[in-house]
Amino acid sequence: MRVPLYIYVLIKNKRFMLGLIIFIVIVGMGLIGPLLYPRDPFTRGTKYLPPSLEYPLGTDGFGRDVFAQFLYSIRTSLAVGLITAVIATALGLVIGAIAGIKSGLVDEILMSITNIFLAIPNWLVAVLVASYLPVEYRGPHIIAFLIGLFSWPWFARAIRAQFMSLRERDFVALSRIAGYSDIRIVFEDLLPSIGPYIVGSFATFMATGIAGEAGLAMLLSTETMVKYLSLGMMLFWANYFLAYVTGAWWLFLPPGITIVALTTSLALLALGLEELFNPRLRES
Repeated sequence: MRVPLYIYVLIKNKRFMLGLIIFIVIVGMGLIGPLLYPRDPFTRGTKYLPPSLEYPLGTDGFGRDVFAQFLYSIRTSLAVGLITAVIATALGLVIGAIAGIKSGLVDEILMSITNIFLAIPNWLVAVLVASYLPVEYRGPHIIAFLIGLFSWPWFARAIRAQFMSLRERDFVALSRIAGYSDIRIVFEDLLPSIGPYIVGSFATFMATGIAGEAGLAMLLSTETMVKYLSLGMMLFWANYFLAYVTGAWWLFLPPGITIVALTTSLALLALGLEELFNPRLRES
């Protein structure tokens, strides 16, 4: 049986395969790990225990099992990335698609709104909005919502540019002659043509959400937020307990390395999908 071209291109792409393997391993740790290591990450015990057979990553300043926190936090950070990607991709796709297919006054209005969002320092706005929220609402998922809400403009402009280019093609003209509506042309003709680019951008937004949540957690978290756990919150607690000074590496190295690995793997996946979308980037 003949292998489809897109599968062949992705398998041949070493960066894509490396990113996929790293991503699958981390996702497996987040989904399966808590089942194989079913300890409550919030239960308190003896403080500052070093790694041992009983506690593979020791305990923190509250006496909580760091390995249990780590496995739980991976799942939360993946959810943060997913929420960010869904919101940003949906907003960018809808606005960019409407602007690209309608053009005229609709295009000008939507692009004016997009340019306003592009001019806004989105991270500063996200920090300001989150800082005014009550502590009980400053969880990772609210941060993910804020990041997604301000991350879509570049994607909307890219989708608009793609649609404006594709709508001049012969197959779109034939669809218009056949009486297809704009919505049908978008879903049947235009979106399938840029599918790999959309998926690659989704991976980029996931990386943005994961890294962004880690940064905002360090800035916005307080000692009262003991009910939240994510990789970013683990770094906050490592800083809170002065792990960098005391040498308690098990508090900051696992979440720090995992954030870097996750964002790198998603970047590699996005690059691989971009290579599929743009044949000129493929290796000879």
